[in-house]
Amino acid sequence: MWMGRRPNMSFMKIWGCKAYVKHQISTKLEPKPDKCTLIGYPKETKGYYFYNENKVFVARTGVFLEKEFLTNSENGRNIELKEVQQQQDIEPEVEGISQADEPKTYQEAVASPDSEKWLEAMRSKMDSMSENQVWTLVEPPEGIKPIGCKWVFKKKTDMDGNIQTYKGRLVDKGFRQIHGVDYDETFSPVAMFKSIRILLAVAAFHDYEIWQMDVKTAFLNGKLEEDVYMTQPKGFVTLENAGKVCKLQRSIYGLKQASRSWNLRFNEAIQEFGFIRNEDEPCVYKKFSGSIVSFLILYVDDILIIGNDIPTLQSIKTWLSSCFSMKDLGEAAYILGVKIYRDRSRRLLGEEELRIKGYTDASFQTDKDDSRSQSGFVFCLNGGAVSWKSLKQDTVVDSTTEVEYIAASEAAKEVVWIKKFITGLGVIPSITDVVDLYCDNNGAIAQAKEPRSHQRSKHILRRFHLIREIIDRGDVEICKVHCRAVRSP
Repeated sequence: MWMGRRPNMSFMKIWGCKAYVKHQISTKLEPKPDKCTLIGYPKETKGYYFYNENKVFVARTGVFLEKEFLTNSENGRNIELKEVQQQQDIEPEVEGISQADEPKTYQEAVASPDSEKWLEAMRSKMDSMSENQVWTLVEPPEGIKPIGCKWVFKKKTDMDGNIQTYKGRLVDKGFRQIHGVDYDETFSPVAMFKSIRILLAVAAFHDYEIWQMDVKTAFLNGKLEEDVYMTQPKGFVTLENAGKVCKLQRSIYGLKQASRSWNLRFNEAIQEFGFIRNEDEPCVYKKFSGSIVSFLILYVDDILIIGNDIPTLQSIKTWLSSCFSMKDLGEAAYILGVKIYRDRSRRLLGEEELRIKGYTDASFQTDKDDSRSQSGFVFCLNGGAVSWKSLKQDTVVDSTTEVEYIAASEAAKEVVWIKKFITGLGVIPSITDVVDLYCDNNGAIAQAKEPRSHQRSKHILRRFHLIREIIDRGDVEICKVHCRAVRSP
């Protein structure tokens, strides 16, 4: 009797079977699927290996033509496993690609009509690697299998679609790293969208300057603590060093710990310059010098500099450029889905001014098309009020009182965080006052003010009762608001 775990037979398909696989990127006029051949199963991820037009790729799903395969007598031969594995590991040679395409491999890049531009992009990247001392060439240690790398190519265009630059990036195949061997911790903080919107609101209220910078080779600044070995990049292997491997001294794109290494390096450098890290938002920094105020926001490799003194901001930019390879993007106008509005004198516009000029409250929200827009916060600059709305609740309830009570509890917790964060900024003293939290349900208000036992509310989870402690502490005062019915025209 078979006592082990039964395999997922719905996942297993016949080797050599034809299948229709959908394009990852397609146009309306072209057929959406391609007819491919199933040749295996990847170890690192779910899905299948497919073969089509001298290319091997991974896809999660496909429409398999198993009946057609079984009825065709020519498909009765065996498929050699070794031959298939060799096809998976070898990048096919190509004769050439069109000028409009972006090469997928090094071979396609050198065969492209724009080969000289792609080679120049790769040389520029290799020069940057050498300048930053990213690796040293060593003899391969015994028992160590170096991880691979590949070139990734991208054409940068302007707003009119004209090609501005040809970019080649060397990416490490970090999916082959082993935890505890060549990487350990991978967590890296990222500035929250609500933190960015709060600082943009503060900048508009006080008419601060907002400048933006981009780190060209952010991850190359991170220093590795683990021993990581990598194969040499294709196209840049000399005869005298043909048998050697790269021992990485700094992180590069693709490594599992790359983002964390960069964040640790940046945090260490920026604090040496005198910036203080916000306790409630690790990617926001501040620096005070008398009446001069400066803030800095880090979002991966994008940096926002906010302050009230232009010479000080200029000195910060100069210092950052000396520490890291940076590109000055100038005056910020649009970042992370947040549109920044100014008048003709380049002064930032507040929420009330935007409303007068015909803009909506969404000016301080992320775009609706942005899939990352989930917070639902609007920060009104005239008076410092904060409005909150619940987009989605993950708890099933059976009464409107529970709905309103849970929403009020979640809003109260956000108010506590906002007060702590803004207090740490040190530029809005009124945030220490009690915040009014408006609710239109008498039952929810009563539940928040004092414990009550009711047949319909006795199943409320304990974590939502935190609002009572918040109210008793004096951070929030829950108030009754009457909702007016809106008649349809």
